[in-house]
Amino acid sequence: MAAPCHASNFIVVMCKCMYLIVIDDIWDEQPWKLINCVLFENKLGSRVITTTRKIDVAKSCCSSNDVDGIVYELQPLSYGDSEQLFYHKIFGKDGCPNELKVVSKRILEKCEGWPLGIITIASLFANKPTQTKDHWYSVYNSISTGLENNRGVKDMRLILSLSYRDMPSQLRACLLYLSIFPEDHIIARDDLIQRWIAEDLVRGRQGDSLSLYELGDKYFNELINRSMIQPSDLDALGRAHACKVHDLVLEFINFLSAEEGFVTILNGRQSFPSEPDSIHRLSLRNSKGKDGIPKVINRLPHVRTLVVSSGAIDSMPSLSIFPALRVLELEHCTTHNIRGVESLVHLRYLRLSQESHYYYHDVCIKLPEGIGKLLFLQILDLKEARIKELPSTVVQFRQLRVLEISLRKWDKRCDKRLLQCLSNVKQLEALCIFAPDLSLDFMLRADWAPRYLQRFAASPRVRTEAILRTGSVWAELSPFSTLPRWINSSLSTLSDLSIMVRTLEQADLDILADFLLLRSVDLEVVKATRTRLEIKSSTGHGTAFRCLGNLKFASRAVGLVFRPGAMQKLQKLYLCFEVAETEDIHGDFDLGLENLTSLKTVNVEVDCRCARLWEVEAAEAALRNATNLNPNPPTLDLKWHFQEEMLSDQEEEIPEDRQENKKEDQRSAGPWGGRYGTAYKTIQLGPSEYLIKVSGTIGSFSGLHNLITSLTFVTNAASYGPFGEGGGDPFVVPKQSNSTIVGFFGRAGVFLDAIGFYVRPL
Repeated sequence: MAAPCHASNFIVVMCKCMYLIVIDDIWDEQPWKLINCVLFENKLGSRVITTTRKIDVAKSCCSSNDVDGIVYELQPLSYGDSEQLFYHKIFGKDGCPNELKVVSKRILEKCEGWPLGIITIASLFANKPTQTKDHWYSVYNSISTGLENNRGVKDMRLILSLSYRDMPSQLRACLLYLSIFPEDHIIARDDLIQRWIAEDLVRGRQGDSLSLYELGDKYFNELINRSMIQPSDLDALGRAHACKVHDLVLEFINFLSAEEGFVTILNGRQSFPSEPDSIHRLSLRNSKGKDGIPKVINRLPHVRTLVVSSGAIDSMPSLSIFPALRVLELEHCTTHNIRGVESLVHLRYLRLSQESHYYYHDVCIKLPEGIGKLLFLQILDLKEARIKELPSTVVQFRQLRVLEISLRKWDKRCDKRLLQCLSNVKQLEALCIFAPDLSLDFMLRADWAPRYLQRFAASPRVRTEAILRTGSVWAELSPFSTLPRWINSSLSTLSDLSIMVRTLEQADLDILADFLLLRSVDLEVVKATRTRLEIKSSTGHGTAFRCLGNLKFASRAVGLVFRPGAMQKLQKLYLCFEVAETEDIHGDFDLGLENLTSLKTVNVEVDCRCARLWEVEAAEAALRNATNLNPNPPTLDLKWHFQEEMLSDQEEEIPEDRQENKKEDQRSAGPWGGRYGTAYKTIQLGPSEYLIKVSGTIGSFSGLHNLITSLTFVTNAASYGPFGEGGGDPFVVPKQSNSTIVGFFGRAGVFLDAIGFYVRPL
């Protein structure tokens, strides 16, 4: 984890270099004044660009540091650009029908080139199966003439209100619920849908084939299609796993929500409502003293949702004044804050989180033993709040759909309680369990058939990326000794799997390959496989991993190889491994990354302990070369950990030659360098032929220096080369008589720029 950047450090850096800083979306002058304190004028031609919707803020930004800045007011889109944006949103590649061109021109004239207004109005038409001139004129006549004179927030409300009024009532309620989240908040898709369900905002009709979750999922997609929310964290199939709300849209939603009394927000700027009985949903944000809940109020009988942010947790009132709560979320809470939670008999959704400092320093929350009284509880999300123990009364739950828990310690009592709880719950959709010494082998052969399971996670840690954080060691124990037998293709709805096992076999990987809806897999394997597990393009049942878009794999030795055609939907790959262990077991880092043709990002974290510098560099070079060979090269982010524990160069020994006597055991290295040459030749040495000399030239090319520009190979039977253009300083591999070249290593990026050889006496 990077160290925090303090203002003093920031100033020191900026004193010495020319900088360009862009600060987006400043609403008030005060934040700019704070930012401006660390902006240093070093007379080196630096620039600062800010964006804002307020002219007075813009002028304030331009009159600081004795510099006369310039305010640029962005112009509206031209009519041609407006038309192109409008038509593309509605018709895609098809053009606008002639009968709609006149009315579309009038609508675009009303929008005056305002992109958000254009997109918002276009979304009214984009969701209609047929386009009629009468409907278009109806929308046109509904647009207030006020838009012609002012493009401010007030008029944006008028435009957004058109889309809002066009929604069915249930979708309107789901939209207004978003006002409970603060600005710029990333909202998880699953979490939002579960909240809607808990609040009865998603209601199925008699005979409806869709489940409540599927119906909520449909609402989520519809809000995206109407441009009311912005998709985030897209997977390989284009499905958004999260969303955020545009600032202007959120302002509009907050305005409507306050007007209709849908959500009450206390953030230090509003006073408590005069009619507390009218409050149904309450969000406490940084509210203290007079801005919080007055102490004289001892009952808020109609509050169904309570969300308390970290800034307001210390002033949170007793839970006993909220007898009708259905949704409760507490950030940075302690055991004190949840006293009385067992009395909230209507509760359906409970989410607790701890401050990270407490979470990682073993400060736990003790759940009340009476929590089993919450018979209507559907969502129990405690993955970010480490609890002391699993209460015995969890076996009383019957309606749980999501169970996510993080425990300080796992013991045998938990085994029985969890198994009994799972046997009583018939519609579980998500099960996530985290504990440092988690052991779930009692579930390996359990007759448990989670028919509706969509997410499953079992690990000592909540995040795989924490494996190599400071002071960490690789785990020796794992939740499962092997893949449980109930994890098979009969789990037809499983889409997310995160699991840690002691051993993983090829058969286990083949089982996972047959899942139809599996989108994300996170595997941590304790015992490194001695032979690489193959990921192929297909299995006996069809395409392998047909929907997988995200893969994480962690093991001391990276024991995977991707064959041609494998994982054609994979876009994100995360790997974590030890260099020394991988080199010792597998001998190379040829993983077949060049075969993952849809890959966009590769994140690699390597453990450098017990490895030599040249080994780590060779591993990095091999991975970079493989990504460069990919037809659609992904971005590669590779991080070294524990460099201070590498073996020093002074201690470096020439590795023993790994003689391979069997043809099937032969290994290849490279190709190293770029993939831009036109000449390509493979040299296959004869049975008794061996390399005795390598020579070449080192020179410059295209402004780069010290590149290998040519190579010649000489064996006891023939000479091969020279390969390359030549030019530069010659070099010859130093060798004594009666010796042979038995190995080589190198370093390369786009070009091969370093190569070395091991020589052994005959």
